[in-house]
Amino acid sequence: MIISELLAAIAAAGLIIIVLLIAGFFISSAFMLLAARIVKVENVTYGRAMLATFLGGLTAAAISIPLSFLGLPGTILGAIGGFFLESLAVKAILSTSYGKGLLTTFLAGVLAAAVAVVIVLIVLGASFLSCVL
Repeated sequence: MIISELLAAIAAAGLIIIVLLIAGFFISSAFMLLAARIVKVENVTYGRAMLATFLGGLTAAAISIPLSFLGLPGTILGAIGGFFLESLAVKAILSTSYGKGLLTTFLAGVLAAAVAVVIVLIVLGASFLSCVL
């Protein structure tokens, strides 16, 4: 009985993680689309932004994961190399210059980080407010 409940909890947690990853992909694609429109990339669509997000993430992971086994310097080099490889994927998929691809990748990351900070501040503020009241 306890084992079946434990397995059900693990399956539910796995399902929640999968749903959050899929939702994060769609939200990240929206940030890529918004960044590309701000940078004035021509002929950008949500489908192309999704493809750029997916392939850019794969290329970034392909360089950053192996380098992360080298410790902190490898992790830093992997993050930097992953960023530049992701911008190359954005350049190729969105048919733009490398500068616009680099700026689009950077701006999409900044927008996502800004929204994440705002969400964290709202949650922390609400939890602090509930403790005070």
